[in-house]
Amino acid sequence: MTDDEIMAEGARIAEERAQGKIISIDELCARLGITLETALALGAEEASRIHGRPMKIIRIESIN
Repeated sequence: MTDDEIMAEGARIAEERAQGKIISIDELCARLGITLETALALGAEEASRIHGRPMKIIRIESIN
């Protein structure tokens, strides 16, 4: 996807969410053409920006 296509899809996703649609992380990744790892890294960057301190992803091997 080009940057413009990603931005357009992001705008469509934001509109759907504003209308109350719940979009899973798997669907979000598929629609934007990114991996789950990329989505988590972007989320951590955004959280760091919002909270003004570094946020990081921790790896959990198994939850049972």
